Amino acid sequence: MAHYGFEQKSFQDNKVRFLFVLNFLVVVYVWAIFLSPEHGGFYPDKSHTDLLIDFINIGQGDSILVRTPRGKNFLIDGGTNVPATQARSQNRELVQGYLRKTGVKRIDGIVVTHPHNDHLGGIIQVLKQFKVKKVWENGVVFNTVTYKDYVEICEKKRVPREVVKSGDILDWGDELFVEVLHPNQPLKPRDLSNTEMNNSSVALFLRFGLFSILFPGDVEEASEMEISKYGKDLKCQVIKVPHHGSSTSIFKTFLNFVSPEAGVIQVGKDNPFRHPTREMLELYQERGIRVWRNDRHGTVRLTVGGKDPKDFNFMVDRGL
Repeated sequence: MAHYGFEQKSFQDNKVRFLFVLNFLVVVYVWAIFLSPEHGGFYPDKSHTDLLIDFINIGQGDSILVRTPRGKNFLIDGGTNVPATQARSQNRELVQGYLRKTGVKRIDGIVVTHPHNDHLGGIIQVLKQFKVKKVWENGVVFNTVTYKDYVEICEKKRVPREVVKSGDILDWGDELFVEVLHPNQPLKPRDLSNTEMNNSSVALFLRFGLFSILFPGDVEEASEMEISKYGKDLKCQVIKVPHHGSSTSIFKTFLNFVSPEAGVIQVGKDNPFRHPTREMLELYQERGIRVWRNDRHGTVRLTVGGKDPKDFNFMVDRGL
């Protein structure tokens, strides 16, 4: 019989090695695509086709989870971090617990609107317990333990922090347009009063299809006046009511430009600030703006299809 080299030991050894490597690569590919938490980066971790926005019931403070149709997860603020027993007794969520309950495994970006504890506090545990790709902030340095912990954990876990200003566009995926409307310029580290700190808030305008929403943080009237320079471009269907419904954040020209159909107030039950105020509620009622609030409705969930301006709906944990 003629010998063509197929029977030689060296060829057989090479053949075995090739088959071993090939099988190994197949196993790795199958694991990455079907079994790994992030599907090897080939497919986004998504189970919905809509934009999902959850105004989490974290008590007196802000925390908003945004989940995109392509499986990205973004968090705007994190509320206050308190012991789990206190949160349960007050019938409210801790942001890290809500994220796990919702099935979120990673955070593609966090926006810290400003470093007051009722916005920044819960972010510490999120940074500790989840993989976070990036943080956007206003650049203000705040002399508190919470702020120092925030800086340290970002450095320890090598989470990049970016200071933003009006006109910046955040990359939240091709299907979303997210623009920073405020502050007007990067802020320099200095001592700020509570009002100045609120007015340093990062304000975001988000558009998905034919739907728009405004997230203005805790801006008060001075910053609402500044943001009003955008005029009719502020028009949107939903607004996160500024500063928990405080009477310091009801600049009428600003609200006229936004002209929302609905507003969501992130507010805690029986809070010491008496938010939301009667003046704010009456102003929204006069303009026919429907109001949802965490202290009465629990977590408020907004589902957006975006196919037309009316293609959105609200769901709540409980009724009035």
